[in-house]
Amino acid sequence: MRRNLIIPFAVVLAAVLLLSGCAGTARGKASSVYQHDENLSVVDLSKSQADAMVVIRYPAVIDEQAISAYYHSFEQHSIGGEVKRDSQIRQDTDRIAQSIITKSNYFSMSLYRELRDDLPPHSVLLSPHVVELDDENRLTSRPLLASEQIPSVVTIDFNVYSFPDPRKMMDSQPLTFGDIVTPLFVVHANRWLRPSTHGLLLSSEPLVGSAWSQSDMQATDQVTARLNDSTFEFNRPLDFVDFLDKGNEGIPDIPLKSAGQSRRDVVAVEVHPLEKIRMDSEIMASLTQDHSIDPFAEDFVKGAATRVVTALNNVNHDRSTFFARQIALSRFDPVLGEAFLSRSRSENLRARLQMGEALVTAEKKFLSAQSESLYAGTFEGVYGDQMRQMIAAEYRLLEDRRDLARAQNLSTALAIVAMAGAVYAGSNSDSSNFLHSSTMSNVMMLSSLWAANSAITRNAESKTIGENFLVQMAPAINRQVSVQVEWLESREEITARDFQEFRNQTLGLYQRSVRSASTHVFDPGCEFRHPSLEQRGRWFGLCKSGLGFSDGYGLIIDGQGNFVEFVGSVKSGMAEGTGAMIVRSSQEPGAIYYEGDFSRGLPHGVVMVEEPGRKPKVRNFRDGQDAGSADADLLQRVQF
Repeated sequence: MRRNLIIPFAVVLAAVLLLSGCAGTARGKASSVYQHDENLSVVDLSKSQADAMVVIRYPAVIDEQAISAYYHSFEQHSIGGEVKRDSQIRQDTDRIAQSIITKSNYFSMSLYRELRDDLPPHSVLLSPHVVELDDENRLTSRPLLASEQIPSVVTIDFNVYSFPDPRKMMDSQPLTFGDIVTPLFVVHANRWLRPSTHGLLLSSEPLVGSAWSQSDMQATDQVTARLNDSTFEFNRPLDFVDFLDKGNEGIPDIPLKSAGQSRRDVVAVEVHPLEKIRMDSEIMASLTQDHSIDPFAEDFVKGAATRVVTALNNVNHDRSTFFARQIALSRFDPVLGEAFLSRSRSENLRARLQMGEALVTAEKKFLSAQSESLYAGTFEGVYGDQMRQMIAAEYRLLEDRRDLARAQNLSTALAIVAMAGAVYAGSNSDSSNFLHSSTMSNVMMLSSLWAANSAITRNAESKTIGENFLVQMAPAINRQVSVQVEWLESREEITARDFQEFRNQTLGLYQRSVRSASTHVFDPGCEFRHPSLEQRGRWFGLCKSGLGFSDGYGLIIDGQGNFVEFVGSVKSGMAEGTGAMIVRSSQEPGAIYYEGDFSRGLPHGVVMVEEPGRKPKVRNFRDGQDAGSADADLLQRVQF
């Protein structure tokens, strides 16, 4: 009887809304600043097969203990305007916060699919994050999979965004609703890929401060760990989550450049503008009928993928992954990682290095299979079907009511946002029938009656959001995977259901295969020096009379936080011959990178220089001083 009463009321309410409509908009721009180039393909000249090209990180779930902090931070640190706090809308704001996580899961898969299809097999990995609290009860995040333990050329942080105040949903503020998507993304890497910007390549404008700060800390922590011979344990939370925790960090003098401008060759962080993109209406209309179509790919992802491929083609992959490969090899054997860092040519160690690289390659393939399963479960499974139904309902809502008054449209719009929470918390018993058997008419009917529909309300407020999503995705992630390990003339198959089990087997295989090899420990007291620093540093490589010589790696950090890193050839503890050097002052943003000829610790000869905010240049140096232009053909590059 109650259900029969609800339907007429829904019809009456819809009629009232339609009859009383007036002007209102929810429009976005036609396309992103990044345009697709279908003729562009990636060029990979790297020597190693143990690295991924791209890791995609995104917010996937929220830990129960962090839900309140996430809601509060989302409301306090808004993007696109200030939120007028009102207790009456706080519950609606929380539902919008939930929808960001829900939709980020879905739209991240679009980016993954595009890059997976464009790049070589097993070279794109997914890294879903759980949003949680750290030991100081600050908002942070950590990866749910081990994808970030694999060396990667670049890492992408991706999510979508909606403005917290539901009363502004139809205004100019950013939102992700129906055919409109506001993407946020950051592209970063190891500091050696782009020393002048600590490895930060690109950032959405609101996240620049957080992304720069995190890249700075990551670079410092990695150098410090190496100097202290300790394990590098810096876990970089998602830049969006760091932004939510700290707000907009105003960091002066960051070298920046606009997307697509003529200064593209300048060494600076490319700033992606905050874009509210309206996807193609004809494609949107077929979203639930044809799962192969993807309007987000057409209007944003293809262009963004082209920008990522361009970045991959413009960097040295071996240089980018050199230190990550050292860390990955150290997990099997610390001596092996040290030997790799020292660039040892010892025949005794060559087989161990080959074995270690083969096992890291196998781990990458295992994680690639996990990523593919996660994609299938999220984008192509029931979750994806539910998301497409929800987005299609949102789209039809906007199409039918774009001319309605914003206030009149608000309750209907927010009801469908609540559906995001419902899909996300899909195993809640109160809504299982609704989620698994709903039609578009059910969606439209129920969305008009948010206040009266307790099932949606309870679902949207569920405190088991993260847990339930993991329950849904667990079968996709924890399935048995077999990977062939090829090493020299041998081949062995490793089968496991989760990564820890797989790693235990790879570690056991390494220990069985190389247990008879002798160790090679380099002198921890061997010194590396630089003329401008009084502090004595450490050299990883061969040593004579307490000073480094031949090829290897050296670094110095003084008491003020200035540091010098060097990869290449040294003599009497100082750079001599061909090498690459990072010089960083604690008083300046970024760092300066030199590559080419060195003498007595300083650039001397033909040297390529990268400085923050300037174009890279090849110059003649004399005793560390720029002496004029040089022939780029004479530049000697380092073989990482």
